[in-house]
Amino acid sequence: MKKKKLLIDVNSIVPYYVAGKMNGIGRTTLELIQALAEIDDLPFEIELYSQNMKGIGGRNTGLPFKCTHLYLPHRDKWNKILAKFPIKEWLTKYDIIHIPHNSDYTENLGKTIFTFHDLIVYHYPEMWGVNRDNEFFHFIKYLAQNCKAIVTCSDSSKREIINILGVPEKKVTAIPWGVNREIFCPTYNYDFLKKKGISSLYYFTASCNHPRKNLSLLLRSYKEYLVLGGKGQLILLNPIDSDLLNVQDLINEHKIVVFRNISDDELAVLYTHAHCSIVLSEFEGFGLPILESLSCETIVLSSCNSSLIEAGGNLVDYFDELKESSISKKMLKYDKVSKQDMLNKTLLDEHLSKFSWKECAKSYERFYKQQLNDD
Repeated sequence: MKKKKLLIDVNSIVPYYVAGKMNGIGRTTLELIQALAEIDDLPFEIELYSQNMKGIGGRNTGLPFKCTHLYLPHRDKWNKILAKFPIKEWLTKYDIIHIPHNSDYTENLGKTIFTFHDLIVYHYPEMWGVNRDNEFFHFIKYLAQNCKAIVTCSDSSKREIINILGVPEKKVTAIPWGVNREIFCPTYNYDFLKKKGISSLYYFTASCNHPRKNLSLLLRSYKEYLVLGGKGQLILLNPIDSDLLNVQDLINEHKIVVFRNISDDELAVLYTHAHCSIVLSEFEGFGLPILESLSCETIVLSSCNSSLIEAGGNLVDYFDELKESSISKKMLKYDKVSKQDMLNKTLLDEHLSKFSWKECAKSYERFYKQQLNDD
């Protein structure tokens, strides 16, 4: 009997093959299809769909899936026009299409699965320039209420999707992403630290490129930590430039070190050598920096909200409140704690086993199979 076909839109991975970097959605989409390719004898066929003028897409992955590419710009105005015609369905004969980048115009909502990673845009609409755009929010709700199914990456995001978008619970499935433990593992490179002027005691945050990440609060807390006698450096990845205006003296003194656009290998080194990682976000859909740090065997000091609790479990030390005094005193406390005493390796492995890409792909296989059987 002929297998049913699942079409996966992989446009979010294109930046990786163009510029060598991509956002979290592109990263998780690529990890997912790579993990699906490792499953023997899938009970359905997978085809990858991409759309751009460069011809870059699914075929660049080298995965053993059929690929279809449409040589048109991947822009809202084009997608809005294309959605009026079943072009992708004609080209691929798909039974269901999965669009894993939150939202898009689509030709047949009844055959469409969306991944809503989170609803951060509802909390910070001004950051996306849609705070006065009622049409945008109406569109998102329309997609959610009329698509075939929704998949998300945390129970926290699932609750928000149900409550904010007004969809029934049975329509939303939460499947946690994985962490790539081949990339994010203890990775020691003392020459790298020496070359960059990084000391043996430093705190690291890989999560400071959006106002909700609370970088300004962390910088104020770090100043207080230094006044209290703290000795560690603060290492920042991709910070917002405007947040650094009041700490130029500390940057000049090399107390604060800034990195931008580093490789995954370099990121693993920074996680590994850090005394602790810090996450001060007010809201996250999943909490990947927590899992990446733990996978490199470095404890995380984190805010206690949204999906961060799911990602961190009992292994993370959560701040009681997001105030300078609470943050600076906790950092000062950890100055005096040996890194070897911070993590229980057995509990760490148990926790991280819940976030493997292999298990994620198996859960997606079951999810896809159910949706195709219901078709």
